[in-house]
Amino acid sequence: MSENKIQLKLPISTIGISTAENISLYHYLSGGTLLRLVLPSENKSLECKDYEICQIYNPNLYTLKELHLIDIEKLVRTWNADGIIFEGFGAQEIINNEFIDTLREKLNLPIGVRIFEPANIYKADFIVYDHFIEYNNLKTINFLKNYEASYPWLELQLYYREPLIEKFFPFAKIAGEKEIPIHIYLLDNKGGGPVKELYKEIRELNPYVYIHVNLYGEYITYCSNCNKPVAYREDGVLLTLELNNSRCWNCNKELPFKKIISKRSNQKLIKISGGDTLWYDPRAIQIY
Repeated sequence: MSENKIQLKLPISTIGISTAENISLYHYLSGGTLLRLVLPSENKSLECKDYEICQIYNPNLYTLKELHLIDIEKLVRTWNADGIIFEGFGAQEIINNEFIDTLREKLNLPIGVRIFEPANIYKADFIVYDHFIEYNNLKTINFLKNYEASYPWLELQLYYREPLIEKFFPFAKIAGEKEIPIHIYLLDNKGGGPVKELYKEIRELNPYVYIHVNLYGEYITYCSNCNKPVAYREDGVLLTLELNNSRCWNCNKELPFKKIISKRSNQKLIKISGGDTLWYDPRAIQIY
């Protein structure tokens, strides 16, 4: 990409500020604050209907403002963000390795991308992967099989209607072998009992599994060696992190936590947001 192209403005639909935990990034930038930049879909449709995350893939998201790299830098400084994540249908089409390299050189902070299908964005620092189990399972399974520790940090988000172990088993098994955290989202908790059974079964395959469902969420991280709790969370909030330089406080095993920012979420942000994302119309933001 030429220098001129890199200087082009980035189309933006929505701007948000949140904890890392609010986007289910539990093992990277723990306790940190993220600048969320949602790129437009421009009438492109993703088969995503009933989950909360579907809002960022809405085909009616259009460009409301364009940002230069210097504008992004000012937003990071204004909100004291510890990292940036590019999201939305357009992120996978617009954000590439050269852009990430240029932005990192300018900002010197972690840069992530949210994707919904395999993408060759090896320059990213972290990836949040949304997979809807009804569709394209083979592509995602192959992506996980080919994943290596030297690649960008990965956290897998799995979406399905019901707590059926057979639907999650292939992903949990591969992710568990590679210490990839998985986050499970369900539309129907089936009274709670099946959710608890699903959690128990999946934890045998992958100790870093989290359940995001009303009333029956599982957000605690346990040491994979001694099974002591090392991270306490509420949905979207890190309450406390009991690690010594990424090692378990009890048995000293090194655990898969990268670039820890703080042992708890930013309290000023939590008071304002309650653990949710603060969303802004980019046209209403004055950038100085």
